Amino acid sequence: MKILRQYQLDIVFLFFATMVILGVFFFMLEYFGANPQDYEWIIGAPLITFYCVNLWNVRQKINISDRRKMTTKSLVYWITFGIILFETYSNPLSVREYLSLNLLFVAFTVFLADSYWDFKKITFKDIFCKKNYE
Repeated sequence: MKILRQYQLDIVFLFFATMVILGVFFFMLEYFGANPQDYEWIIGAPLITFYCVNLWNVRQKINISDRRKMTTKSLVYWITFGIILFETYSNPLSVREYLSLNLLFVAFTVFLADSYWDFKKITFKDIFCKKNYE
């Protein structure tokens, strides 16, 4: 398996596994009568750190030439996981949200986008200046 494909699968599956672990942790805290928002960073910070460090190490092994264009399949995966994340709120949102879940989703989004585009090559000139294609 190519390292880029492994990197993309790690992004998706580690995100899903981390979400499940955090969800079980929050459920157990609610079951025992504690407020999960008071303890979310005790388990959330190490898991998010592990997620980012692990993916960063795999990312360093990928050649720039191995990058490819975004496919519809990967875009559907990203949208599906985004919908799942926001559907986890079965009750109206409280004043305090689970910031660890939001941070994990942001990390997931950045890593997934980076698996398709090299952010080091993107400049403000590329973004804001229109090119004439004639």
